[in-house]
Amino acid sequence: MKNTKLIGKDLILTGALTALMFIIYMIISIVMSLAGPVTNVFYPPAVSVVNGIVMMLLLAKVPKYGALSIAGVIQGLLSFLVGAFWTVGTGLIVGALLADFLIIGKREITTGKMIAAYSVFSGIFTFGAIAPMNILRDAFMQTTLRNGLSQEYVDGLINMTQWPMLTVIIIAGFIGGLVGGFIGLKVLKKHFVKAGLVQAA
Repeated sequence: MKNTKLIGKDLILTGALTALMFIIYMIISIVMSLAGPVTNVFYPPAVSVVNGIVMMLLLAKVPKYGALSIAGVIQGLLSFLVGAFWTVGTGLIVGALLADFLIIGKREITTGKMIAAYSVFSGIFTFGAIAPMNILRDAFMQTTLRNGLSQEYVDGLINMTQWPMLTVIIIAGFIGGLVGGFIGLKVLKKHFVKAGLVQAA
């Protein structure tokens, strides 16, 4: 299937499904943060698994170069608006642009490309969300304390993101994208068939 340019209805659908993904992202991140630092640091992989279904639906309905970029940029801008640490939004935007440009590209789109792109997007998002707890420790601590988190909670986050655990969390982000993509493909197979991206069984 050859790519075509995004049109009005594509942009509307992309915006609607991106809003749904951001709502899911907020719910999961809030629930896992309330459960404590241990679960909080794994919220990006968890978000990636659940949102994989929505992202695969988006890419099945809009199998075009640019859809993933738009979804990532919107989520990134929204994360800035809700007061997330600046690297979270940056990770979402950079991850989407790189995955779209380097993997999906302007040639024929396949489900393999979609899953691989979503995995890269999820991994970079995870890095942007979690790595600063270690790499930009002072800035992260100042921001989170200013946002109302307790010193004990912030210390727990920083302790959870020491090497090699930080590497484990980032790898989990890539795996979460793969798992979410495969689940989305299975759940939404009929949509991919209609889009001509997979053969009917």
